[in-house]
Amino acid sequence: MVPRLCIGFWLAALALAYPIPATAVGSAFIAEPRAYAENPDLKLSLKIENCFTEKMVDAIKSGVVTTFKILIVLDEPGLRPFRTRLLDTHLEHSLKYDQLTDEYHVTLSEHPQAVFTTSDFNEAKRLMSELDSVPILPLWRLEPDQTYKLRIKAELSKVRLPTPLRYLFFFVSLWDFETAWVDLDFPY
Repeated sequence: MVPRLCIGFWLAALALAYPIPATAVGSAFIAEPRAYAENPDLKLSLKIENCFTEKMVDAIKSGVVTTFKILIVLDEPGLRPFRTRLLDTHLEHSLKYDQLTDEYHVTLSEHPQAVFTTSDFNEAKRLMSELDSVPILPLWRLEPDQTYKLRIKAELSKVRLPTPLRYLFFFVSLWDFETAWVDLDFPY
């Protein structure tokens, strides 16, 4: 009994000491994050990689609306407890497949008046998983010669199944993804 307990303890300790990196198991991650000043705004570009699983693609093609939430936090320089938070916001990208017209409709919160429509699923995935030069903060809010801390994270918003399906699949989570926080030092 005692030897088995010791072996189990050491195996658990080894598993915790050498975790498998998130990218190794196919988890979603933020790639190529870039923040830059382009008058009159601070702009952000990034890509979310490995964010579409087979289950997610099947659910999208059956009509389930999918929403990605990109969390953005910008802090002034200084020690963590004394930093002033300049920005704490999120952007949402939603994807819906229309089976009748065989088209994907993508809504981006950074373009609130537009709905992007495409029949190409790869184009819809690109629209969902990329930010390209999105203004996040006016430059007048930043002080020159400072280095700011920008933190970014992406996650899948909770899936809302249609009411009849909620009762049938109350125990099922269709999919989950959440990236790790990406810290980016931004000198201005």
